[in-house]
Amino acid sequence: MEPTDFLRKMTETNMRMARVPSFKQQLMQINEPYTAKSIFRQLVQQIQHFEAALNEEYDVGIKLVSFGQSVQFSVVSLGYLDPNLIWFEGMLPDGTNVELLQHISQISFLMMAVKRAEPEKPKTPIGFQCPQ
Repeated sequence: MEPTDFLRKMTETNMRMARVPSFKQQLMQINEPYTAKSIFRQLVQQIQHFEAALNEEYDVGIKLVSFGQSVQFSVVSLGYLDPNLIWFEGMLPDGTNVELLQHISQISFLMMAVKRAEPEKPKTPIGFQCPQ
């Protein structure tokens, strides 16, 4: 590993550690209701952090694995329905639109960089939708 790569990794690690909530903040979060809204907020933070590290050639993708099958799609939008549902809208590699609806107790996926179909067009940020 080159020294500059090592320093960049250390800086990234230190920045992530700086975002760790204080003990008092963590205690307050424990008392926060276990709702789709609270899970949604955490997902938004993680997705935005992941997306910020991608160059213009890539979008945030999600890979789901269940029952021995896996599905990968690019995320277009994310939302929630309280008290316990999170939904993802996206696009499969073949261009098919998909929507995933999950109970908050089953949220489990792998975020990954997915090569954009049309990298020459401006990048469209993920939409985060909250109920009115």
